[in-house]
Amino acid sequence: MTSPVAMSLEKKMTVMFLVPQKFTKESLPKPENSDIQFIEVPEMKMAAITFGGWANDEKIEKYKLELIALLDENNIKYTNKFSVLGYNAPFEVLFRRNEIIVVLE
Repeated sequence: MTSPVAMSLEKKMTVMFLVPQKFTKESLPKPENSDIQFIEVPEMKMAAITFGGWANDEKIEKYKLELIALLDENNIKYTNKFSVLGYNAPFEVLFRRNEIIVVLE
């Protein structure tokens, strides 16, 4: 498993396993499931807020709203492309790290 794992916060959720830049689409193992796609995401500016513990729906919404408030307070323009990033394996119980991120305009 890679770290972080990103999940979009849009109507249709997309799960993304991010891999280090040293890998290319050609060097990654070929997926057996046709629903799995390798894509390259262009560079973009993003804002993030970090939180600990398990990333449940309530925490995700709380920290998304907190990030929006901070951006609005500082007149930073953002898109509606929010994602949640998880950095820990499912069996790790303590010291979990998560982020809510948004693409900036």
